[in-house]
Amino acid sequence: MTSTEQNGFAALGARPETVEALAASGITQPFPIQSMTLQIAMGGHDLIGQAKTGTGKTLGFGVPLLQQVVGPGEPGWAGHEAPGKPQALVVVPTRELCVQVTGDLAMAGKTRGIRVTPIYGGRAFEPQLEALKKGVEVVVGTPGRLLDLARQGHLNLGQVDVLVLDEA
Repeated sequence: MTSTEQNGFAALGARPETVEALAASGITQPFPIQSMTLQIAMGGHDLIGQAKTGTGKTLGFGVPLLQQVVGPGEPGWAGHEAPGKPQALVVVPTRELCVQVTGDLAMAGKTRGIRVTPIYGGRAFEPQLEALKKGVEVVVGTPGRLLDLARQGHLNLGQVDVLVLDEA
């Protein structure tokens, strides 16, 4: 049995590519909140998770979120109703949390080429618009900037199947 097969994330049903990406970053065993929530969330059920800062909540929702996203080049991506449009949205209260969550999700989705982009105020619109034009599977953003871009027609959320309210 390889170390990937022994990995707790694999035992909880995470995709092999996600297990590989996590292991490449030194994450091999789930935290308690992840062990309690992954299978529920990956089964498509809604849930509310509450735990202290630094206990793994981001991957607790991030791994199931990535399970449902179809990445570039994967079966079904080209046939997706709108390839390159966001399939998952994570709403966060601050730009700092936006950057942190974006980094964690990008790391966990790296081996699949999942594109994750941060959308938050206090920075230029242009890089965010360019990322959306190129195509993304996951958007992580703060409410104000998300609303601005949606109202201006730059952010199409019509393909979003997964919604996370982080630190609601």
